Amino acid sequence: MLVAACLLFLLGTMHVVADIIHLWQGFISLGGTDHFFDDVSKYTFKNAIYELETLVGDAILIYRCYIVWQRIEVIIVPIIGWLTVAVTATHTVWSISQLSLNSDSASVHTMQQWVISFYLTAIVTNFIATSTLALKLWLIHRHSSRLRSTGFQVYPILFVIMECGALYSLLLVTMLATYFSGSNGSFIVLDMIGQFIPITFFLIIVRTAVLRFSENTGQGLFLSTIIQPFDSLPTARRMKVQVNRMAVIDTSIEFSSPDTDIMDDTYDSRSDNCPG
Repeated sequence: MLVAACLLFLLGTMHVVADIIHLWQGFISLGGTDHFFDDVSKYTFKNAIYELETLVGDAILIYRCYIVWQRIEVIIVPIIGWLTVAVTATHTVWSISQLSLNSDSASVHTMQQWVISFYLTAIVTNFIATSTLALKLWLIHRHSSRLRSTGFQVYPILFVIMECGALYSLLLVTMLATYFSGSNGSFIVLDMIGQFIPITFFLIIVRTAVLRFSENTGQGLFLSTIIQPFDSLPTARRMKVQVNRMAVIDTSIEFSSPDTDIMDDTYDSRSDNCPG
């Protein structure tokens, strides 16, 4: 998680730096602002950064699904979706880099189809992975609520994951809507998505850390619940228990007569009533 966090932070910073360089070149250092920004091939580096951010974010989401479920067959479909996103994103970046101001309509149409395919596969993959992870967290909460009477802290993490997935999907849908309408707002949404991917990733980490170190919740509650599958939980073992009972009888009885028959009768009557 630390490596992924540093990588996303680096990619998000590089995305902002690329935008600053384009603004400097388009408005200050180079002449012809309209000519500069109409050439979409100049955005190849920024598009490649955005592709890496998408792949890293989706890969972390799929990895979380595997950690929670501990079953490889559960993440087969998200992995296929991730590979599809990688192929469509790579071809989209390459198609945009080949465009120029004199490109024909056929090349532009092909590039648009790849862009639409990339965003559609990204939406589907994110929805499947988020739903799979949320389902397992809900099952964990349902199972644990039967075993404990105190509050369980999976629901806050469940809500954060669902909110992050919904926010990311909403941005992708907004990107598709602006792209279909031919609005230049798609460039603004694209820059927003490049920053929201690290934000949603860090939000889950911060929320988990708050729950772990909060005084109102136990330390390590989330990690011990999420990482440890149900199959590895300790189960009750049968144990043989032997209970021994010992009866103590006070035999210090004083007899007024030293008659042996009286002592024997007294001893026999106590022996009949003795449970041991």
